Amino acid sequence: MSQPTQPAPAPQAPDAAVPSKKVKKIKDDSGGGRVGGIFSKITRKLVWVFAGIIFAGIFFWGLVEIALYGPTPSVPIAGLVGKFSIDRFLLLGGIVALIPPALVYLAESKRRDSIDNNIPHLIRDIADAGRSGMTLTRSIEISAERDYGPLTKELKKLIAKISFRVPLERALQYFADATGTTLSRRSSMLIAEANKSGGDIQESMESVAKHVQEIQYLERKRRATLRPFIGVMYISFAVFLVTVYLLISSFFKQLANTDFGGGGTVGGVGFNFVSLPLDKITTVFLYMAMIEALFAGLVGGKMATGYLKDGLKHAILLMMICFVTFIFLI
Repeated sequence: MSQPTQPAPAPQAPDAAVPSKKVKKIKDDSGGGRVGGIFSKITRKLVWVFAGIIFAGIFFWGLVEIALYGPTPSVPIAGLVGKFSIDRFLLLGGIVALIPPALVYLAESKRRDSIDNNIPHLIRDIADAGRSGMTLTRSIEISAERDYGPLTKELKKLIAKISFRVPLERALQYFADATGTTLSRRSSMLIAEANKSGGDIQESMESVAKHVQEIQYLERKRRATLRPFIGVMYISFAVFLVTVYLLISSFFKQLANTDFGGGGTVGGVGFNFVSLPLDKITTVFLYMAMIEALFAGLVGGKMATGYLKDGLKHAILLMMICFVTFIFLI
């Protein structure tokens, strides 16, 4: 006697909800990029706090020197003796205080360049892994076992997110935010679109690699084209400093030291010669040169790399040359 067939049990809701719970959990826990970004912001703020402490220390040192030796004390630095005032102590404090942020930005620039240089190698390795019929996710996992410099750490995070069932598009978005370069964002977007379109992974990745190589070629060509302008910037600033030095030392100092006999008359009109305020003239030229050094350095960094903050190192170098020239040589 045949038994009546029983209906198949309906799938349980909790099991169907497991992947979404896992994804939600990873979304909450995958703030690795977010936490890294917060940590990076805190580090930058601490660097600027340290820069403020340096500025305050030099300013306090200037107040002590002025209190002990008068409004224009002679301060020896590295075997050179120069006359300082409160505004010159402020300028020195500002220049020295900018050095720690410039070092941080320089390290970030080197990391950014290293990431951009390794991205084409990564995409080519993904394309090579796809030739054996692997999926895009598996190809990324195989390629992540190699060393790509600073990119390796972010690749490990990307694989960890994928292993916890985070969608590949979202994991690539986290990867692009963590690396923080324009090229990595474009590459992540192209890989995500290639994954959506399906088809041959090798062909898609080779197309992405070709596009990335073209972008890098254009970037290298742009930097090579603009590199002579950086040299022109330094040469023009040097010419300005030499001109000011000769103008002050050969013209204004001679006028300040010339004795015209006190006064006279011309056509029945009396007149008196007034002593030339050489210190004020030198201060005006100093401020003009410092402003030019600051903006020339920032513009040079913007032209070279496309980032204004990368010009801070050029600005510090130009301002330091300007400060030493005016304080210790003029």
